[in-house]
Amino acid sequence: MDSIKSKLKHRIHVLFVSILIGANIATIVLMWASCLTTELSPIIHPRLSQAGLLFPVFLAIDIAFLLVWLFVSWRWLLLPVIGIIGCWNYVRDYCPLNLGRDKEDGILVLSYNVANFFTEESNEMDGQKTKEYILKSNADIICLQECPKQGSIFPELKETLEAQGYKTKFAHGLRIFSKWPFVGKAIHEEKNDTGNGALAWMINIDGDTTLVVNCHLQSNGISEEEKDVYENAIDSYDQEQMKATGKLLLSRLSQAASKRAGQTDTLCSIIKQYEGRSIIVTGDMNDTPISHTFQKLTKHLNSAFTESGNGLGISFIRKGFPVRIDHIFVSKNLRTGSTYIDSEIESSDHHPILTRVYKSAK
Repeated sequence: MDSIKSKLKHRIHVLFVSILIGANIATIVLMWASCLTTELSPIIHPRLSQAGLLFPVFLAIDIAFLLVWLFVSWRWLLLPVIGIIGCWNYVRDYCPLNLGRDKEDGILVLSYNVANFFTEESNEMDGQKTKEYILKSNADIICLQECPKQGSIFPELKETLEAQGYKTKFAHGLRIFSKWPFVGKAIHEEKNDTGNGALAWMINIDGDTTLVVNCHLQSNGISEEEKDVYENAIDSYDQEQMKATGKLLLSRLSQAASKRAGQTDTLCSIIKQYEGRSIIVTGDMNDTPISHTFQKLTKHLNSAFTESGNGLGISFIRKGFPVRIDHIFVSKNLRTGSTYIDSEIESSDHHPILTRVYKSAK
């Protein structure tokens, strides 16, 4: 009898382990596939290209399997490790760990979506605090998105910065302030029917003519009401509402991703024209590190946060959608240090991203 119980127990254990192995392998395959979909053009595959948004889910499950195998079977501990190693570059883009990369010299670059310096008590948004933060940053190059010409706050900011010696260029809600002079005419100005676009100028930084691009790529077009409906559906675990709202959100994301793909192609064509020169690209890209936009740009440039940031770096803070969609990229001849998302300031719906940029040692 004991022998039969022992064999039955062994078979149940083998079956349980087999199910776990299958589940872990499936998780790894889906995780790798979500990475590979970033190579698909959202213009051709708008919905499939959004699979990268599921990457953190699969990564979290794979990491959880590390703990499972510690208690169930050490023999399979290497399986989730292989899963992570197989997509390590994407893991590093999503959640980098850079020790000893603090650097206090170099050019301080600030990119910040200021949400039109909007003030609303219910959303804890305060345009005045946003303005004060920008002034206190003492950044050498300041790139602002959703920055209006009018209003009571921006004219004060512009006047103060210009009195401090900053030069400025503006187009379509995008503003670049620089402690160094701008050179020639705008390299690129773009605006679409939703107010998104890009602004590119040459700046003479101590004799090094640097291309600085400030972007606000296509917004996802998800309204506050739709976000609230989705969040309420999750809180109440209303499956029908979650399904209906999920389809709507996927449709919105897919349409926006398709438009961003075209904007990204334009950006890459500009970058290629100035290959070999110093380039700084900043802005609200409205895309995470596991996206077509991010991965295509990093074929030509280095991500400042990947190179010298730490952790998840959440930059968009609206409820229910914590993601890093604000980025700074630099050309291969430049390096970055002390890149961080400043989560201490919450006066806009975005956190600012800052980095130190300096020439790469030859």
